[in-house]
Amino acid sequence: MEKKSKKMDIVTKMSIVGGLGLICILILVSIISFAIKDKTIKKNKDKPDETLETEVESAEGADFLRTLALIKEVDTEKKELTVLDIQQGKQVVLKVDGAVDIKDVYGTLLAFAQLKTGDIIEAKYDSKSLRPEMIQITGQTWEKKNIQDLIYDKENKTIQIGNDIYKYTDDLVTTFAGKIMDIDKLDPVDLVTVKGYKDTIWSITLEKGHGFIVLKNHEKFIGGTIEIGKKTEDIKKDTKVTVLMGVQNIVVAKEGMVSFVTEVIVEEDKEVIIDIGSAQPTAGMVSFTITPGDVQLFINNVQYKDFSKPINLEFGTYNLRIEKANYVPWESKLVVNQAFMPVEINMNKKAQYIKVNSPVGCSMYIDDNYIGIIPVEAPIDPGAHTVTIRKDGYYSKMHSIQVEDNGQDANFVFPELIPMPTQTETP
Repeated sequence: MEKKSKKMDIVTKMSIVGGLGLICILILVSIISFAIKDKTIKKNKDKPDETLETEVESAEGADFLRTLALIKEVDTEKKELTVLDIQQGKQVVLKVDGAVDIKDVYGTLLAFAQLKTGDIIEAKYDSKSLRPEMIQITGQTWEKKNIQDLIYDKENKTIQIGNDIYKYTDDLVTTFAGKIMDIDKLDPVDLVTVKGYKDTIWSITLEKGHGFIVLKNHEKFIGGTIEIGKKTEDIKKDTKVTVLMGVQNIVVAKEGMVSFVTEVIVEEDKEVIIDIGSAQPTAGMVSFTITPGDVQLFINNVQYKDFSKPINLEFGTYNLRIEKANYVPWESKLVVNQAFMPVEINMNKKAQYIKVNSPVGCSMYIDDNYIGIIPVEAPIDPGAHTVTIRKDGYYSKMHSIQVEDNGQDANFVFPELIPMPTQTETP
């Protein structure tokens, strides 16, 4: 019995050890399997998406395909979606029914009619029936909005946006208001949205097109400029400017002419004719010629430091004042009522005076012209003069003087006259 009991203990122990070993082996196999699977997942995750197209076998045995595709047409009546697989380069017409989940890039449900030509989607569909299981606006593509100055090169199949250059193919979709349009109708002033995948542009949506500004009766402005927003062009005999549709501020200008300013609404692909000849000016260009130069010019107490070119003033009456040292200030009313007004002004110098205080009681002459009895003062022109002092019973005296042209009065004190000898004093 003891031998039989010992034998059973050994079997029990071996069973327990074997069971524990089997458990360890199963745990080890699970760990290795999980590590291999995790490594495979990471490897596939890091691998570039050379193609999104994969086949999935369903429970019923149908083959499903995944695709990254450009919508080329949305048929809301037939509920058909014509798409181009942008990686495989093949076109497919998907049959969409009400049971198909359609989502935007954020996962929000969309109606079929909300899909637009030019959208880029991810889709999973039955390769036989072409019925999609799901459609979603992709987040794998990039989008640039409110783009202007787009330049395309049809020969090299490139599109330039700023300093960046992208490729495009013959499958590029260009739309406006949901309808296909020719890329040749785009103008650099147009406002567009572009969508692309990697370095290729697949869709261009025209958000805001262009119209035209045409000048009429603008002969006097030829050689000037037309400014439309931030765009400026020279005015020629035939002036037609392409501009973005919408409200535009127009300034037509030329040196020596009154600027013509207006605001217009430009419609898609239509001309707006601006007749400058029928416009009545509301301001005038005033040209100043002032002698002497280097003066200070004030209009309504505002100083204009540079008036070498005509000054544009609204029609009306202004207070004009001109100042210069040693000159009489010039003041007058300026009435602006013409398109161009030349104004010529000659200023007068301030009068300078000669003041003589001695010899008192003598008569004074300047350049043989009697001035008066000293002390005396009188206006005098700058320059060289001869002053003669006379008095009965005294020898007359002549003095040569120089009056400086500095606007200052000239003060002189002459020596007393020498008396003549009397008869009693004669030997």
